[in-house]
Amino acid sequence: MTSLPRARRGQSIVELTLSLIVFVTVLMFGIHFAELGYLPIKVHEAAVSPLWDATALRVHRMTDNPSKIANYDTFPGIPMQVELDANGRYRDFDGRSSTPGGNPALSHLFTRIEGMKVECRRENRIEFDLPRGAPPSMLSAVKGDFGGVAPGTTPGASNESVLNGVYENMGGVACTAEARVESLPALPVSFLEGRRGFFSEAHAKKLRMKVCAVGRPRAGEECQGRYGVLLGDFAFADTQVSGNCPLQPERPDQPCGSNRSFYYAAKKIYDNNRRAASRDASRFAQFFVGYSPIDEGGFFMSYRGEEDNYIERDTPAGEALDMVDRPRNTGGVEHKPALRRKSNRCFLGLNKC
Repeated sequence: MTSLPRARRGQSIVELTLSLIVFVTVLMFGIHFAELGYLPIKVHEAAVSPLWDATALRVHRMTDNPSKIANYDTFPGIPMQVELDANGRYRDFDGRSSTPGGNPALSHLFTRIEGMKVECRRENRIEFDLPRGAPPSMLSAVKGDFGGVAPGTTPGASNESVLNGVYENMGGVACTAEARVESLPALPVSFLEGRRGFFSEAHAKKLRMKVCAVGRPRAGEECQGRYGVLLGDFAFADTQVSGNCPLQPERPDQPCGSNRSFYYAAKKIYDNNRRAASRDASRFAQFFVGYSPIDEGGFFMSYRGEEDNYIERDTPAGEALDMVDRPRNTGGVEHKPALRRKSNRCFLGLNKC
């Protein structure tokens, strides 16, 4: 009796079936993991965006009040303002203004993220390292510390600085964001596992977790990490501090009429630093002549903009001969006066030779 030949067909079908089981599983989880990596990026973006917005808001205003030069009344409202704006724009996980009021949940094939929440607050731990101490040591900052004390000087109070009254260390703004991410029913939790199944481990578990803009949530699912930015500078970009301040050589300590805010700010720092560090020139004149023709510790200020080529072009009232014998800026030879004012006094200003 002859035996029938064994059928060889069907092997490729079995191999394809086994390969597809593994391939489909890897493909599903590859897509799921990719979505888990991509979607939380929007949470990070939502936390950083209000910080950039905060840098465009007014932190302070220069005033022409010598007793309160810097006005920081607008600063406390900045964290709430940028927080409300960020929550409104990123409610649909899309910060573009062209897509307002979208779906508060963002779903992909196997993953969904929802419940975006942005929170900003004032953060006093973000600060600018102001030089502090007694003059002139307060001008010598030490790395990692406040101003070092120069030999022979007495340290000032911990809150003393040449910038007192002009710059206040108001701190900065810190923001964080959070959302909930979960797996969708399209990702099966069971697939050919069990004692008689192909896989020995469970296929997947229902995922639902909180994602934070910085780090991982701690106990109680609270996001601790934050991004921060220091706010406040004096760029003098406001129109109220952009006016020219002509030199008044015969009237020290008198504010210019068109830019009092800038004048008072610069003068305040000059006063905090105890004005001129030396009176040697005045003592020299007093010794030989008997008087000093100028107050060496007086505050003289000249502020000219691009429209004046950064030089003094006019003569202050009452000083018609100033253009004859006073260089009008710190320029070179081309600004050296050709003539000198006639004088009836001798060398060093003596009345009689």
